[in-house]
Amino acid sequence: MKQVESGTKIADETAKSLLHVVESAKIVTETSCKNLTGFKTSVGKAIGQVTLGVEQISNVVQTNSATAEESAAASEELSGQAQNVERPREQI
Repeated sequence: MKQVESGTKIADETAKSLLHVVESAKIVTETSCKNLTGFKTSVGKAIGQVTLGVEQISNVVQTNSATAEESAAASEELSGQAQNVERPREQI
């Protein structure tokens, strides 16, 4: 009879220990999932900010390119005008 009681006591203690392990695992899993969700949100926001930054850089590059083309055209025009001004001075 003592052996049965001892076995029952050991089985109860084992069940309690296993229940504690399951509860601890559940807590760890829930915490990990919450952390991953928060991390996912943070990464998503960061990617959005990087995308916005790249778009802004692209706009600046396009503006600079257009300005450079306009400057080159104006430079050519001024160069042509300067040559036209020099020709009459040479004839004088």
